Amino acid sequence: MRLHTHDYRAPDTDGIVDGAILMHREMSRLLARRGSVALHDLTAGPRCVAGLGGGDVVYAGSGPYAFLYHHWREQYGGDFRIVREVHTALWSGYWAQEELCAPLVRPGDMALFPTEYTRRLFLRNFPSVTASGSAVAYPMLDRLPRRAPRALPPAGRPLRIGYLGALSLAKNFDQVLSVFARCHREAGGGVSLVCAGKPNDPRWEAGRVRALLREAGVAEGAVRMEGVRPQERLTEFFDAIDVLLFPSTASRETLGRVVLEALAHGVPVLAAAVGPAVELLPARNLVATALDTGSRFDMGRVGPLGRVDEDALVEKLLTRDIEPAALRSVTPYTDSTFLRTLAGHPLPVPADPDRVLPSAVRVAPRTGSGAAADAAVATALFRDFFEHRDGALTAALDARAARTGRDDPALRRVVAAPQRNLADYRAFPRLLDALVLPPLTYTLAPAEVGAALTGDTP
Repeated sequence: MRLHTHDYRAPDTDGIVDGAILMHREMSRLLARRGSVALHDLTAGPRCVAGLGGGDVVYAGSGPYAFLYHHWREQYGGDFRIVREVHTALWSGYWAQEELCAPLVRPGDMALFPTEYTRRLFLRNFPSVTASGSAVAYPMLDRLPRRAPRALPPAGRPLRIGYLGALSLAKNFDQVLSVFARCHREAGGGVSLVCAGKPNDPRWEAGRVRALLREAGVAEGAVRMEGVRPQERLTEFFDAIDVLLFPSTASRETLGRVVLEALAHGVPVLAAAVGPAVELLPARNLVATALDTGSRFDMGRVGPLGRVDEDALVEKLLTRDIEPAALRSVTPYTDSTFLRTLAGHPLPVPADPDRVLPSAVRVAPRTGSGAAADAAVATALFRDFFEHRDGALTAALDARAARTGRDDPALRRVVAAPQRNLADYRAFPRLLDALVLPPLTYTLAPAEVGAALTGDTP
């Protein structure tokens, strides 16, 4: 097997904090160290797959751009396998990738997912994703410590709560603050909070969070806001906490790298009882969660799909109703599983995933679209963007403004920016949304009776 992939070893990720980007970079370095990979630059166009034959495999580990390889394979008569990835759930980027790939997928191609939850979501919505042509593989553990589970302080003793990740409503960060404030008060000040992450809204800036907690009766010094913490300093963060909160129900959530990172450091995690956490954590560490079945969601925006039960979470923290740190299934998160899957030999993954949420998602159908033609248009748009054909991009935005009767200054700024960054999902994917495949909408149906208790049918 001759493996080919985009060279992500040194991407320009200044200001970009994203788990998928970290994974792309880690995998590029892993494969380069093995010496069994031909590295190329996806943004240089179709010559990166020129001359590839039956013994070649392209690992599309560079973001939601696998449709490029599929289109170029058809266009130039290639005969190689493609392994694509899905790193976000209900987001237009990876959803559009699968729409564009669907008519071009061949036997032997493989789709990789971080969790069985995400795999089931795509299995239910795309005939192009099949049981035999998909796998769960997200290698992380071989680059993390493997510490023994840490003992929790007994009830009544000081407890250090941690939160790591984007400070956003999508991840229910407001519930983290609410739960912490209640625990702090009810424990007589014996509960503290350490937060590390990038605020996505001014309301989550450190000063404003401290002011909010002061108003809720939290003593000065009981909360520490650390901002973005580099990967190489995660151990310091986990050494400073006793338990990590992960109440995220974000529509894009497919894993939660922070969950694996915490468990590897021996820190237990309390998480929302929906989505990826269900298959990662013991049932005792899952917090009852109500899905938002009354809203219409847009794949162009990220938001929470539900809310955790704050009373139940407070009770767990104060009574220490928490299992020690343990990952339910190690297999999908090792290098060996990932490499076997690239070679076309995926391993079965023992998992008891969330079956309720994938069954509840109802996606509005795409209308007026031909996927194969769209793939050609999307590929041309990609080349225009990364080869700085700004005149073509401006003309496309002009035509859109004339057709819709309104202009979009934010899209104009994307085109006017001098840099073209593959790692910036706020740039080209937004043009794709605006000019090729508008983001779809979806709703969440009430849970099907017995959905969580059914067998392994996706």
